[in-house]
Parts: sequence; C-alpha cells; structure tokens
Amino acid sequence: MLCKTDGVVLKQTKFGEGDLILTVFTKKMGKVQAVAKGVRKSRGKFTGSTQLFAYGEFVLFKGRDLYQVSQVDLKESFYQLREDITKLTYGAYILELTESIVTEGQTNNRLFHTLLGCLSVLTKLEKDFETVVKAYELKLLSYSGYRPELDRCAYCGNPGENIFKFSSKEGGTICRGCFGQDMYAMKISPTTINVMKYLINMDLEQIARLRVKPDIMEELNKIMKHYISTHLDKSQFKSLQFLDTMKEIHNT
Repeated sequence: MLCKTDGVVLKQTKFGEGDLILTVFTKKMGKVQAVAKGVRKSRGKFTGSTQLFAYGEFVLFKGRDLYQVSQVDLKESFYQLREDITKLTYGAYILELTESIVTEGQTNNRLFHTLLGCLSVLTKLEKDFETVVKAYELKLLSYSGYRPELDRCAYCGNPGENIFKFSSKEGGTICRGCFGQDMYAMKISPTTINVMKYLINMDLEQIARLRVKPDIMEELNKIMKHYISTHLDKSQFKSLQFLDTMKEIHNT
C-alpha cells in the first residue's frame, strides 16, 4: 500500500549498514517510522531530503513492520538553521519536543503547520530565539490538549484577580485560596501571565518582534520546564542539555 503525504523529519536512527529509520511527522498519518534505504552511503538517492528538519512530500510504502520511503519531493530543507550553533540547538529541541508528543495515527494539522512556521521564523532570526521557542512550546501544548488555564483559577474556577501562583499539577494559574492544592506551585507575575497569553494567541512572525525582559523570561522558563515535565512525562531533552552546557562555557 502506497501513501503520499507531506511530512517533516523529526529524528534519524541508524539501521543496518547504510539505511536510516526516519521518524516523520506527517500531515495525514501523524508520526510515522519509515526506512530510507541507502541514505548513509555517499550516493544515497534520498540523502538531502531525509536530513533532520527536511520538509517534503513523502511517498511511503507500507511493509510488514515499518513503512519504506519510496520517494521524497523536498520542499524546504531549513538549511539556514545549521549556520548558527545556538539556532541549530533550539531547532533540534523543537523537533525533540514535537517527537515526544505526536503519536502514530493521530493527525494534528494545527501543530504541523505551526512547526513549519516556527522553523521558518527561526531561520530568519539572528538573535532572541528563546521567545519564539517559548511560543512554540505553549502552542504545541495548547494544540495537544494541555493548554494552561491563565484566565481563572484552574482548581476552583474563580476569575483571575487573586492569581498569584502557577500549578503544573492543576494545569494553570491558581488563586490564593487554592494554594494548598499544590505545594509545588510556582510564583507567577501578572506580566508573565500576559506574556503567556500573547505567545499562545499571536502569530509567530509577530512574536519574533517581541522583546521579553530577562526576569520575565527566567520566570517563564522555570514555569514551562516544570509544566512540560509534568504533562509530557519528559524532563530531559538532549538539545537543551547541550544548550545549557554552551551557556555555562560562555559565562565562565
């Protein structure tokens, strides 16, 4: 059975002597694993179109266990992401995060198009990548059923006048009267709440022009790291670990 679908390569795994197993986020079938024959050899016919970040139209043949890549029409390689090590690392994190949440057979077209938009915006940026990445995290969570509650208390439903903390366990902001529901709830400022709302709702091109103050970004980073760890059941991302190491080296 042949299937033709747009897709983005999220992950590569070596297979045999010259093959790769690709993890592809497809528009029609969600996450798919497919064998690309001969791509690790110098003249493999799919070499350029099966790299990480590659976006193209895939023709996949369903084998006994895995799909096999029969043809790829490359639409965008996002090659510019490789021109800056920090940009590349954030791009790799976006792929890693996406791979951790999309599932086989489950389409998510809003997330698919948001991923393409995020990679496109990142290729154009020369600095301040973090704001766009935070926006992608929030949009990914929202489009996957984990949108944080930011307008009222996530536990009791009271409106947000008395919001002072953010609870990953409860799924959003909580009021003073509900602090006891989560002893690990984190302090959150009204500015950070407003920034989160903006990042969820606005277009990535507009978000790329936003400048977030360092103290707000620090608070947002702590909240998002804990929220993602709680709801995706994944706290370690190799790309972020590498980025943290780079920052430590730069600051010494």
